[in-house]
Amino acid sequence: MESAGNGRRDAALGGLAVLPDELLCAVVDLLQPTDIGRLACVSSVMYILCNEEPLWMSKYLSVGGHFEYKGSWKKTTLARLNLCSENSELEQKARHFDGMVHLLYVCCVCLFYFPIHTYFHAGFNSLYLYRRWYRCFTTLSSYSFDNGHVERKDDLSLDHFRSQYDGKGPVLLGKLADSWPARTKWSMQQLVHDYGEVTFRISQRSPKKIIMKLKDYVSYMELQHDEDPLYIFDDKFGESAPALLEDYRVPHLFQEDLFDVLDYEQRPAFRWFIIGPERSGASWHVDPGLTSAWNTLLCGRKRWALYPPGRVPGGVTVHVSAEDGDVDIETPTSLQWWLDIYPHLAEHEKPLECTQLPGETIFVPSGWWHCVLNLETTVAVTQNFVNQSNFEHVCLDMAPGHCHKGVCRAGLLAVPGKSVGDMENHPPGTITWNHNDMTSTEERLKGLGSVTASNSESQCSSFEFSDVDKSLENQVFSYDIGFLSQFLEKEKDHYTSVWSPTNPIGQREAREWLRRLWVLKPELRGLIWKGACLAINVDKWYACLEEIRACHSLPAPSEDEKLPVGTGLHCL
Repeated sequence: MESAGNGRRDAALGGLAVLPDELLCAVVDLLQPTDIGRLACVSSVMYILCNEEPLWMSKYLSVGGHFEYKGSWKKTTLARLNLCSENSELEQKARHFDGMVHLLYVCCVCLFYFPIHTYFHAGFNSLYLYRRWYRCFTTLSSYSFDNGHVERKDDLSLDHFRSQYDGKGPVLLGKLADSWPARTKWSMQQLVHDYGEVTFRISQRSPKKIIMKLKDYVSYMELQHDEDPLYIFDDKFGESAPALLEDYRVPHLFQEDLFDVLDYEQRPAFRWFIIGPERSGASWHVDPGLTSAWNTLLCGRKRWALYPPGRVPGGVTVHVSAEDGDVDIETPTSLQWWLDIYPHLAEHEKPLECTQLPGETIFVPSGWWHCVLNLETTVAVTQNFVNQSNFEHVCLDMAPGHCHKGVCRAGLLAVPGKSVGDMENHPPGTITWNHNDMTSTEERLKGLGSVTASNSESQCSSFEFSDVDKSLENQVFSYDIGFLSQFLEKEKDHYTSVWSPTNPIGQREAREWLRRLWVLKPELRGLIWKGACLAINVDKWYACLEEIRACHSLPAPSEDEKLPVGTGLHCL
């Protein structure tokens, strides 16, 4: 609720004054643009709420399409919807609100942007709107320090990387990109010169795809003051600008990628070209399918925060559907988390942190939560991959069911019917289970001890629990595949259960992927068989095959024939 003495607000909103500004903004966001324009004429406070830039940004993103920024989100949205042409003449009028005179600019049915300082003007103030405005204009210089939580290494050998970091903890790597042409060619000025007319995909929390020419995007970056700016996050850049692929190469530490056996059209998205301005970034997430990732920064600085597997960050809620295992994560924007949540964390609750500098590559292991904030305009390239270290985790995440998916991301909190003692008032996260009857439960988990990078998988994230099964009461969370596979739902299998829509590849593609690995990489068949048992229940399938063979006196399958063949509904 707004503070006392906010007389203008009460008079301007009437009965709606009981609602907080955050809720009022959410309600206005449900309206169509023409109705928002009419509502803006009701009172001075409604005028302010209806001319908020985040509101009009939301309206545009719900439409999507080719994006050309017109200097403000309201002008951009009106032009996109043909509600106000670019050459419309603006009519300046004085309008009376609540006994006060305000200078308005009228264009068609809607009104242009009201000055931001009215958040604290003439008897009206809004802490909610002020905080949002502050996030749009704040400086990020205070986040540029590096506390050394994440190790920095140069000239790391492959054996050293595999023994000390792969599957165990993040690391910042130097010199991997020193010889790349991208180190000199991927400046903003040169990129606009070479690719200004090329269209790239834009990332935002929007159901609609947004695309933009690079020259238009750079113009947007220079004009915008968004709290969550748009940024280029394009997984198809190799098609739209193939020359970019020649400017870098996959570092030697990450060249093993078991998805390589699939054709390009079959494999999931795995590489992204990234450009973002100050304040943009990626909110808290675990990489898709429990893959690992590397990210090389070519210009600018990025601030990283990381938590080990099973440690849900503060302010983050994990939803996992009991019906199909669909994983959805509710999280504040990266900037909002750093400004509003991070300062209130106790020292032992804070994440691992580091500032990535130009030329550095950060490695993020499978299952690790991470959040990225651009401290200035940045250009980067990143790739996700599956190697021998994370292969079984990727296969496990494809398995039908939901409990194991929750445990991989939220620890033992995700065990159905179990509760976790709320040992302090500020839990690091929640998990919500959505059941078929649309009911949900919410449990809270409090991590113990400081967050440190550990070379022992079993020590990545340790929690204490109460009211758990005897089989779990003496255990702590471990990202070890043996521990995680305990939470597979035995009654569900690959051939009769729903395939999760958040799996990195489809059900048929998964069978084809594993079959190709089996044939093309015979030296890894022990590992591949374990993964196939997790992902597609190949042990059950093979047992059935043996019964049929014995019944009909058929010859035994060759070694190459021990995995299902074909991508149809009924595999052989």
